[in-house]
Amino acid sequence: MKKFKFRLQRLLDIREAKEKDIKNELAAMLTVQNRERLKQEQYRNSIDEQHGKFAALIKSGRYSYSAASAFERYIDFAHRVIRDQQERIDAMEPEIKKVRDRLVEASRERKVVEKLKQRRWDEFMYEYNREIAKENDDTNQKIFVRRRIEEMMLEGGA
Repeated sequence: MKKFKFRLQRLLDIREAKEKDIKNELAAMLTVQNRERLKQEQYRNSIDEQHGKFAALIKSGRYSYSAASAFERYIDFAHRVIRDQQERIDAMEPEIKKVRDRLVEASRERKVVEKLKQRRWDEFMYEYNREIAKENDDTNQKIFVRRRIEEMMLEGGA
């Protein structure tokens, strides 16, 4: 019996490689986007921390105009940074969507060839099992005929 060989294996390998490349491209873009989100979160935490420090200054009575002004400038700056990062995140979304769409298409193309490979494998196994069954039938028939001949010889010789 010959070995299973899928004629379109090279095409399947190419499509798998293409899908992997697109996945890596998407992962890189999402990493950049997540870094921006992490920076936003750090600035939000910093704003909360500065609020706490400023509130402590007010409670302790060490409130000054320069401290209030510095606090306000920092809060404005932090909010601007958060807003700018959000704009960068939002600006990346259309490109990320395009890459996701390409990934879906590449995955679909790969699955088509994989289904074809599975179908060919099933056909191969069907034929293989049929051949095995035929060989078993032939062997069993030979054994049966040999036993009948032996029985006839024993009956004829007795």
